[in-house]
Amino acid sequence: MSVLAAWINLRPAPMKMKRAGNLRFGSAELTLLPRGLLTLLLSSTALAPGCAPATTGPALDVRAPIVAASPNAPSLFAQPWTWTDEGGQPVTFARWRGQPLVVTAMFTQCKATCPRTLAKLRRVYEDFQHAGRDAQFLVVTLDPANDTPQALTKFKATSGLPASWHLLSGRLADTRGLRDLLGIHVVDDGPHLLHDGRIVIFDGEGRAARALEGWGLDQEVKL
Repeated sequence: MSVLAAWINLRPAPMKMKRAGNLRFGSAELTLLPRGLLTLLLSSTALAPGCAPATTGPALDVRAPIVAASPNAPSLFAQPWTWTDEGGQPVTFARWRGQPLVVTAMFTQCKATCPRTLAKLRRVYEDFQHAGRDAQFLVVTLDPANDTPQALTKFKATSGLPASWHLLSGRLADTRGLRDLLGIHVVDDGPHLLHDGRIVIFDGEGRAARALEGWGLDQEVKL
């Protein structure tokens, strides 16, 4: 569990404020905390806006079989989600059935968590290439209202992301469903989306097999 998730689950009762408000966390509502306390929370979880070092951590063992621990694990392909890629074309995850899928979420205006996530994703991509293994790399925006296909195309070019990666946007409900499936915790603080980073590797049947998490996304977890 991330520090952000632990804080949300274990936080004490919020202090009273003159200006009331709420933060949305998935389908739940969180009472708005004083800005100073929220800033302290962000600095302790490395989510505060601003530049952050792109830590990549150790390499993923991509030569090991990518298979979910349980054959009965829920499949990504069973979800009724349709996405739009950066070229404006509708796609579903089932399009890539039979290949490992490396999936994460970010948004183009993110300056803290997302650069680290993309740096690690690039490292994983290079590991797959060096091992001679095929995989599809899918990056879904957490901010579909602003990250249009045109914005994603520009971001992909200016960030120098590999041409074979697929940058996707979708309906807000589908985006929330995917972030829950990936285990990415998000707090919507008005103009900022506060979130932790996670990369999940799915097997060819769309079942989660491994995840990379932690500050540098260098903690590999078998699912």
